[in-house]
Amino acid sequence: MTNRSLTTWVAVAEIISAVAVVLSLIYVGLEIRQTTLESDADIQAELLTYTLQRRILVIENEGLSRILTTGYGDPSKLTAEELLRFQYYVDLLFIAWERAHLARQAGVFSQEIYDDWKDWFTSVAMRDPAFVWPMVRDSQSFPESFVEEVNESLQKPR
Repeated sequence: MTNRSLTTWVAVAEIISAVAVVLSLIYVGLEIRQTTLESDADIQAELLTYTLQRRILVIENEGLSRILTTGYGDPSKLTAEELLRFQYYVDLLFIAWERAHLARQAGVFSQEIYDDWKDWFTSVAMRDPAFVWPMVRDSQSFPESFVEEVNESLQKPR
């Protein structure tokens, strides 16, 4: 083999290596994008399950419907057992919101999709009487970042 022929083969090998690196980077980028989409879909499915669960509970249990009607109007009229059921029901919304918040903080839920969910959570929570968020907040060990976000979203004092 001549020196020129060897130089040509080295140049071809370098070009092939460079193309292989570019292709592998494109592949990794596509895999990361796919993983992000799957993560967003998984979290959204979980959040939908929370919201569906709240609806099913009310539909399937007329006793709960009465408890909610009374509780949202005047929770002091509920028995201790009913108040606990009311509390657990209203907790579900904020537990789902917290799950979304923590997933976004961890970087496994895209900001764009989270913002849409946050708007929805806020719109639902704004329909609740003023006592609901403080009642839920004080009964849970929510992270401070989540409490601050809800306070800001619901325009509540800290």
